Amino acid sequence: MKDSSYIDALTPLRGIAAIWVVVYHYDQLTTFTGLDYLVSPKTTLLLSKGYLFVDFFFLLSGFILAHVYGERFQNGINLKNAWKYLWARFSRLYPLHIFCLLTHIVVAIVLVIGFPNVWEKFGHMYALEGIPVHLVLGQAWGSEYWLTWNVPSWSVSAEWAIYMVSPILFLLFYRGNRIGQWIMGLFSFVILEAIVQWNVKHSLDATFDLGIFRCFAEFSLGIILYNLFQSGIGKRWLGNDISFLGAATGVLLMLHLKVNDVWVIPCFALLILAASHNKGRVRKVMKLSVAQYLGKISYSIYMMQGLWLSLYWMGLDSWLQERSGVVPETWILVLVVTALLFINIVTAAWSYHNIEVPIQEKLRKLSFKRSLHLQ
Repeated sequence: MKDSSYIDALTPLRGIAAIWVVVYHYDQLTTFTGLDYLVSPKTTLLLSKGYLFVDFFFLLSGFILAHVYGERFQNGINLKNAWKYLWARFSRLYPLHIFCLLTHIVVAIVLVIGFPNVWEKFGHMYALEGIPVHLVLGQAWGSEYWLTWNVPSWSVSAEWAIYMVSPILFLLFYRGNRIGQWIMGLFSFVILEAIVQWNVKHSLDATFDLGIFRCFAEFSLGIILYNLFQSGIGKRWLGNDISFLGAATGVLLMLHLKVNDVWVIPCFALLILAASHNKGRVRKVMKLSVAQYLGKISYSIYMMQGLWLSLYWMGLDSWLQERSGVVPETWILVLVVTALLFINIVTAAWSYHNIEVPIQEKLRKLSFKRSLHLQ
């Protein structure tokens, strides 16, 4: 992406979303051990609905990739462009995915050798049959082994599936027929509402079974949203700080209240538009180096969480088993989660600089050499 076309205000939002999802998962795992939520849903659903920031990622992914790649497929799809696009996305996702899988394999070996009691209870999370599924990024394709190894990677599996058909989506909807865009937009919301109705939890928190449809609908909406951004509709009203703060407040309110998850998606869309158009103080804050850096390592934050979540879950469960009847105070658990979140970010920074970016760059150079044979 050229610097002149870089929408810098969106980058920190990725970091915020990743951290929100991580904290949500800690909250959920705490209840898996029989303890209360870190933040009671009776008080607010801000944390309990943290899974919706995965939907934010899917929506933002469609928006950003339309910004970067949409024009290449606007007038047609050829083998060379499709190959370079898919290889670029594969290079972005796969190296860190494999690294995280390897870290969980190491954890499994340590448990088998040194902690047999823990392995007896949690060994199902490290089923050998799940490794081939993870290797081909098939966790979200209806596999029964999605809840194994690096569990959060199911969403990467869903994104990869949509990437493979996204050139067609760009061809059909990037600056395409507006009637077609409206139809696709409505169809996407129908899909999302159907997921809410079919899901036993009556929410968008669908993973291995309906995760691909969830991603497809929101990625498509992201492309359509980018068309709105390009057309400049509402730019005058959305470009100021008040509009961004209003959109952010709307998102928080929707998360706080018990409303249908589908209604949160338009709020996410408005937030993305307001951030993209903003030229005020909000953009200056978003351009701060710390905010930009958190966004850049957001994929590593999201993927590395699986390791620390697993250790938290197993450690807390073992601690409670050894101290029957002893319940740790919530503030202590919050401190533990805060410390693990910090470790998560530190290790994400390491993996970003030593795994994610270096291998991605090497793979993309390899792609360039291979692409010469497609000319």
